[in-house]
Amino acid sequence: MSHTKRIDKALQTRGFAVGTFLSFNSPDVAEFAGHAGFDFILLDAEHSTFSFEGSVEMIRAATAGGTSAVVRLPSSEHSGITKILDAGAAGVLISSVRTGEEARRVVQAAKYGPAGKRGFTPSMRAMDSFKNHKDYREWSDNNLLIWVIIENEEALENIEDILDSGITGIMPGPYDLSMAMGYEGDTAHKEVVKALDRVIDLAVRKGVDLAVFSEVPEGEGALTPYEIAMSWKKRGARFVHFSTDRMIMASGYGKILDGLKEPLDV
Repeated sequence: MSHTKRIDKALQTRGFAVGTFLSFNSPDVAEFAGHAGFDFILLDAEHSTFSFEGSVEMIRAATAGGTSAVVRLPSSEHSGITKILDAGAAGVLISSVRTGEEARRVVQAAKYGPAGKRGFTPSMRAMDSFKNHKDYREWSDNNLLIWVIIENEEALENIEDILDSGITGIMPGPYDLSMAMGYEGDTAHKEVVKALDRVIDLAVRKGVDLAVFSEVPEGEGALTPYEIAMSWKKRGARFVHFSTDRMIMASGYGKILDGLKEPLDV
């Protein structure tokens, strides 16, 4: 059985997979997201309180919900990548990569020899749904999602080398990139947009998977998630992440209270 079964089906049938970011250290939320129908979840182990053990429980819960977990890690440290993949993650998303050499180290950590330097053990959770170690190794080297975030000016300068490093996907990081470029959160600034467009166009041209994040806009005239996803598909995106657990909960609670404020004066 593949760790990316639902992703594979989504890519084959509609051309893109749909996910969501999770930052709450709650296996229940991971399982709910799977049962809701997300093709994958992205566990944010950079900006959340996840321990390694907590991440493993989140991966396990995602599996119970019928979906896959990709884990965002704060660095390209070899042991961090191999441990989370051994725990059954379908892939990794590495933050703050700056050079092609660093991206190549990520690939080396994720792949077994001779293509990489990942250590092998037949006793790991990732192998539980495979018949034998050979099946897992072949699946792993051909199907793991090895993504990096492009979110600093050095990465922009080295983008072609990064894209040629063997990674399977990139995610533009507009918020951090706008900060790095001196526009402090203004992701719509023309210079930020220009830089992101170049990254996106190069990735699509080179056949590297494009993964993007989108908030879910609300209010009259707002685009629907379907319209957003189709717009990104036209640009070449293969993975679209919608919102975060924190944003979704805040929005849901806010809607309830907004409906009470005026009549109850709360």
